[in-house]
Amino acid sequence: MAVRVWVVDARTADEAEAARLLSAAELDRAGELDVASVRRTFVLSRALQRTLGSRYSGAPAAEVDITRACAHCAHPGHGKPRFAAAPELDYSVSHSGDLVAIAASTDTRVGLDVEAGSRHVEPERMIPLLATESERTALAGLSGEALRRELFRLWACKEAVVKLTGHGLLAVPFTALGVDGPVVRLTAPLDHWPGEAIRLTGLSLDEGYVSALATTGPPPEVAVDRLARVTDLAW
Repeated sequence: MAVRVWVVDARTADEAEAARLLSAAELDRAGELDVASVRRTFVLSRALQRTLGSRYSGAPAAEVDITRACAHCAHPGHGKPRFAAAPELDYSVSHSGDLVAIAASTDTRVGLDVEAGSRHVEPERMIPLLATESERTALAGLSGEALRRELFRLWACKEAVVKLTGHGLLAVPFTALGVDGPVVRLTAPLDHWPGEAIRLTGLSLDEGYVSALATTGPPPEVAVDRLARVTDLAW
């Protein structure tokens, strides 16, 4: 069971080179983004996806057909992204702070989330929306940096899970997902939930970041590559 993860640092990646891989519609959308850091992240994220699709299929990056139709409601734009010509390749993309990352596998479904630990959090507001009863009990014994770190870990794990299933953040209450073990527990029934168990693996992608990988099946073998350029991605 193999999963590959590629990571790009947005501070050093060549945005202009990455932009050349995008479709015309993506370039138009990028041009509408006024904040430079947001535009750079968008460009790198789409370029990583197109490079992966190109390396796997052999098609030119700008011509790779990426569909985002929701598998649960058929909405054309908010589902888990996938390559129309290669449904056997499951992938998930995430970005936070200066990191953009993508995970892919033909052996398992995947969900990836990266969280910059420097972000501001308000535990008293976050915990009721995030944690199951058993997780709240464990959090009660933490404070300071340990509490911040655990909140980011819980968030990364749960977001990775819903990215694997394709439900999205609004469709699944995080309080229904128990991630205090290697296998996700459901504390309440959820529509369209996979019949197979979802497993969690913590990743160390960069100092100051918390990252989680969700997969199905047995524990995966995970290979992480740090790319100087988006075009360095090799399948």
